[in-house]
Amino acid sequence: MSNLKHLSPRKARTQRAAATAKAARAPLVSPASLMRAGTLLLLIAAMAALAGCGNGQRRQVQTFDGQTFRANAKSAGDDRQYFVASVRDPGKSIDGAIQAAEYQAVKHCIHLYGTSDIDWEVGPDTPKDQLSITSDSLTLSGRCKDL
Repeated sequence: MSNLKHLSPRKARTQRAAATAKAARAPLVSPASLMRAGTLLLLIAAMAALAGCGNGQRRQVQTFDGQTFRANAKSAGDDRQYFVASVRDPGKSIDGAIQAAEYQAVKHCIHLYGTSDIDWEVGPDTPKDQLSITSDSLTLSGRCKDL
């Protein structure tokens, strides 16, 4: 603009208007840099979305009577309603092992039948001296009630 001082006011206005119009037509950012920026934003958004995915996949650790137990419940034989729930290493805490087996049994019945109602054969209310306990496992058994 400083080189417009030597022009007449009319020519200076015309050249200023032409420069302004040219600047208005010129893109502020090139299309290639817009594509790069868009790709980068998409990549960042995808990474942020995937970052949260792993947290939900971790196994929740349940404690019973202050101890953790490896336990499972499975249908026994052809009758899916009948199950056996087993807990490893019940010597850590018999009460905790019973609670862990009951927890697995309830999860099993809810998963298969949508209810936590159980008819226990050998269950958490069974006297401890009548439970099926070996040195390395405790077993409860019962039948899931069907709705």
